[in-house]
Amino acid sequence: MKAIAPVLWGAAVILVALLNIVDVLPDWATIAAILTLPFLAVATGTRCGLRKAA
Repeated sequence: MKAIAPVLWGAAVILVALLNIVDVLPDWATIAAILTLPFLAVATGTRCGLRKAA
């Protein structure tokens, strides 16, 4: 995984939080996004590691 990828995932989480603060997103969407983003980050990192090793 490139060094910039964790920064992008962090920015996505912060963006979702800010959208929730200004009431653009409903609460259920915010919770779903915050719970889903780490799993997507792990899945993306795992694929990158496997591609390099092969």
